[in-house]
Amino acid sequence: LRVTIMLSRPSGTVAKRFASAAAKSAGVQEKTTVLENGLKVASVELNGATSSIVLAFRAGSRYQPANKQGLTHLIRNSVGRDAPEFPGLALVWNTAQNGGQLTAVSNRDVLAIEVNVVRDQSAVALSLLGQLGNNAFKPWDVEDVKHDTLPADATYLTGTTIAFEQLHQAAFRNGGLGLSNYSVNNVSAKDLSAFAKARLVAGDAVLVGVNVDHDTLVQAGSSQFPLGQGKAAQAAPSKYFGGEVRKDGRGNRSYVAIAGEGSAITSTKDVAVQAVVAEILLNAAQKITSEAISVNLNYQDAGLVGVQFSAENSKITEVTKSIASAIKSANVKDIDNAKKAASVKVLAEAQKASGVALEKATQVLAGVETSPREIHDAINAVTSQEVTQALSRVNGKLSLAAYGSTSLVPYLDEL
Repeated sequence: LRVTIMLSRPSGTVAKRFASAAAKSAGVQEKTTVLENGLKVASVELNGATSSIVLAFRAGSRYQPANKQGLTHLIRNSVGRDAPEFPGLALVWNTAQNGGQLTAVSNRDVLAIEVNVVRDQSAVALSLLGQLGNNAFKPWDVEDVKHDTLPADATYLTGTTIAFEQLHQAAFRNGGLGLSNYSVNNVSAKDLSAFAKARLVAGDAVLVGVNVDHDTLVQAGSSQFPLGQGKAAQAAPSKYFGGEVRKDGRGNRSYVAIAGEGSAITSTKDVAVQAVVAEILLNAAQKITSEAISVNLNYQDAGLVGVQFSAENSKITEVTKSIASAIKSANVKDIDNAKKAASVKVLAEAQKASGVALEKATQVLAGVETSPREIHDAINAVTSQEVTQALSRVNGKLSLAAYGSTSLVPYLDEL
């Protein structure tokens, strides 16, 4: 879930793990420092003309109370409102006046605020980011955010997004990863303040700068980021269950997601194997419908891999059956092409400062840092046996989500 805060606020869905981080290949430099208060400061030098700076917390939607789903969504939308010492409007306008683009991002593991600027404005951007990450959560501001942004966000919820959210609920049931990024249920300013006090703390935060001098980052992190002290409680592991969730919706199209158990972000080898499996499944699905897209997600302790697709209601039954059959019969025949495609995606994303910054933050908070070159090498080393085993695990217990004319979508026991 992502929103850009400038003169307008378009939003979209982050439907996959932010691809690869912290390049260690030739010409790239990286450093990490842990400050006295526990804040981690990491820099990645790509020698680019623009800087991406991210302040991220281990505070994604999996950490919200089950009866307060949507809490992280509301916090994300509150970025750019008043800080304790500065009016939010001044912070946002100063960011824009210095050529910056302010973005708030949340997924199931991480809540992050990002500023992208031309390189020579990075010091100014850091001073602004320090305050943008310290929201006052004034009750009237929270009510304004609810009124002004949540109805607008609802209009951006596509069938694909809804099915993606339902897929997590089907896969992880009532575990943290099954909690929604979108549902808002009786969340107040008091709830936001309590969550911020517990989770938006230095010991579970990271400041990442891509194309920013490391010493400048450390100095800013030490003096310009007024974060709470301590570490937050760890999340209970989310067990993969499998199953299905359906929701009726209007329209002449239906949306379906089918996936199986994937791997945690903490194993480079398993992430590489899953990347190859994701390409094999996508290729199989796209032979049936060109609208198929990949589901390739690695969270702190679990993962999902599969495909999403949509079709006209008159065709959704046939398409779902065909894709399910393709997933179950997928094999290592095209492993070489799948490995090449997976590697290209990793290395292409490694050229984008914003993607690198977000992935670096995600990895640091998960306790693992892997460069694009290391992932590329791991993908090249993936064996047919490893892919066969992973495909077997995927098909061992599938998860299915359907949105639209769900009576036309076959149940798992029919597939």
